[in-house]
Amino acid sequence: MDSTTQALAEFKQYKAKMNHEMPDVMKHLDGLFQVSLTDGALSTKGKELIVIGVALATHCEPCILVHLEKALAAGATKAEIFEACGVAIAMGGGPCMAYVTIVQRFLEANGSAG
Repeated sequence: MDSTTQALAEFKQYKAKMNHEMPDVMKHLDGLFQVSLTDGALSTKGKELIVIGVALATHCEPCILVHLEKALAAGATKAEIFEACGVAIAMGGGPCMAYVTIVQRFLEANGSAG
C-alpha cells in the first residue's frame, strides 16, 4: 500500500472515531460539506477542484487526499486536477508547490499517472 493510500485510510478511520466522539460537531461539519459540494451553479466536480486548490494552499494533506478521491469520483481528469494545482501554486507559491507531490503520488498509486 502506498503512503497516500495508507494516509487516506488512516484519516477515514480516525474521522469515523471523531463521528462517534463528537457526533453533533461532525454532523454539522459533514452537513456543511454535503450542502456546499453538491451541484448548483458550479458542478460538484468543479467544487472539488476548488477544494483541492484550497487544501494545497492551506497545506492540509488529509484534505488533499479526501478531495482528490472525491474529484476523481465526480469525473475530474488528471489534466483538470493539475490545472487546479497550477492555480493553487500561483496563489500559494513554493510551499504550495511542495504539496503537489502528494497529488502526484496519489494519482500514481491510483492508476491516474501518465
